[in-house]
Amino acid sequence: MKNKNMLDLVLPLNSEQLNYLKKLEKTCSNIQFAWLSGYFWNIANHDSDLLSNKNNLIDNQDQIITIISASQTGNAKLLSQRLYEYLKKNNKIVRLINACDYKFKKIKDEKILILIISTQGEGEPPEEALSFHKFIMSNKAPKLNNLYYSIFGLGDTSYNLFCHAGKIFDKRFEELGAHSLLDRRDADIEYEEMYNKWSEELLISINNKNLTSKSSISNKEESSTIVKSNYTKINPAKATILTNQKITGRYSKKDVHHIEIDISNLNINYKPGDALGVWYKNDINLVKNILKSLSINTSDIIKIKNKTTTIINALINNFELTTNTKSIVKNYANFAKNKFLNDIINNDINLQNYATKTPLINMINNFPSKISSGQLISFLRPLTPRLYSISSSQAEIDNEIHITVGVVKKIISNYCHLGGASGYLSQYLKSDDTIKCFIEPNERFRLPNNKKTSIIMIGSGTGIAPFRAFMQQRDNDGSNGKNWIFFGNPTFTEDFLYQIEWQQYIKKGLLTKMSLAWSQDQDYKIYIQHKIRENGKEIWSWIEEGAAIYVCGNASKMAKDVEKALLDIISIHGGMNLEDSDEYLNNLRLNQRYKRDVY
Repeated sequence: MKNKNMLDLVLPLNSEQLNYLKKLEKTCSNIQFAWLSGYFWNIANHDSDLLSNKNNLIDNQDQIITIISASQTGNAKLLSQRLYEYLKKNNKIVRLINACDYKFKKIKDEKILILIISTQGEGEPPEEALSFHKFIMSNKAPKLNNLYYSIFGLGDTSYNLFCHAGKIFDKRFEELGAHSLLDRRDADIEYEEMYNKWSEELLISINNKNLTSKSSISNKEESSTIVKSNYTKINPAKATILTNQKITGRYSKKDVHHIEIDISNLNINYKPGDALGVWYKNDINLVKNILKSLSINTSDIIKIKNKTTTIINALINNFELTTNTKSIVKNYANFAKNKFLNDIINNDINLQNYATKTPLINMINNFPSKISSGQLISFLRPLTPRLYSISSSQAEIDNEIHITVGVVKKIISNYCHLGGASGYLSQYLKSDDTIKCFIEPNERFRLPNNKKTSIIMIGSGTGIAPFRAFMQQRDNDGSNGKNWIFFGNPTFTEDFLYQIEWQQYIKKGLLTKMSLAWSQDQDYKIYIQHKIRENGKEIWSWIEEGAAIYVCGNASKMAKDVEKALLDIISIHGGMNLEDSDEYLNNLRLNQRYKRDVY
């Protein structure tokens, strides 16, 4: 007994722990011993680091710069990561966090806050910032008299409410008493120069305020936002097309393509919920038409970012040609000296309507003008990649990526105008062709970690794409949670995307229920929100049982109608008023049980 007590004093393990250790010792190989040694060493050192960092956070709370990334397509996240690295290199105490992970009720304790935020839909904050936005706009928001802040907004001048999300946060922070560290910036899709200048001025402003000391810490929250990838928007992969197949019927008003891409020779990993970024090329016939109307020689040499190329190659690869904007119309009107265009640009409402309804090529063809190559590219917008929800699970199909592409079509003056990316993907790419692409992770749209959790998936049109990936993953994982899909499209016979696959999942028992809304199969319109209300009682029972809800589709129409239907269900079947229903749904969002991927 005496020896036993002596042993307990010498070792940091009690007798019970020591017995477990001896049992484990008898079953392990030398390799396993080495692995366990490193494993426990890492835990010990990690805990020590966390304790040290926690103390630093407490001691240096007034010195921390918090960067919040509120991203929709990944640009805000990328800039937030860059700013984080930049400030760290300049010896600032800084932490980086996604808006969806931010404990916004503690904003009253912040001293310096930098918000980099995109705008989506009709001037709305990105999906991951909605809960933060609801809180900061509510009467629960605290006074922020001790806060210094700066906002970098990302947007698109082709939309009326340009950078509106950044503007409303800026206004609200000011109303709550916060102090502007540096004036807000509103950046268009070509933001690099503005961002570089803003970040440099921000550092100067922080130094002038003497708000932070010269030290650096690491924060646990950072790890959720810093994602490493082999391929990026700047360094895309070159992948090969395997299949490009139309999956809507002959008489459908929609043209939807299922595209399979080979990644077997690439080190690419993705998860259900992620998006594929695609660098597309403009149609060469469209490019030639533009140059012909402007009397520009296709072999003209121009310079783009210190690189020389021909104007025809530049228009194919570097500039957006399928979206007109107010800015483009104004600039072209100045070159064309046309009375009609000059009258248009003097009335903002008429200008917006004209830019929305008139493709660039139509404007140029209707009012041709002889301008130089340099003048042309001076007012064109840079080409940017398009993001498509991945409709496959890598666990199921391994070395492929599938996407579901709805072709954007506009018939104007008896001519069919195609969207730049969707036209390129659907009409011009054939088997064995190569595309430039990259994975855009979407951590806010993940399946539940618990495979027993039931899920409700709501999507219309190509919004069903990520749910195909979800079902493949659930099938592969042997998940035993219930699965319910709501899907809407115009007609059953022409527009039931992946019909056979859903029927197989139902037959197999993996898909518990599928509720379908066909808007044009009867005399009256039936949309997805009608089916949600029709099944309100059962949906509420799933929610009470812990189900997670996913929504994918159009942000300004379908997603808003679906949210209103969900609020009605919560109100009716949960016995709540509208305000409490809204708070309940927002709590589902905060608890990762209500997730949307909207565009």
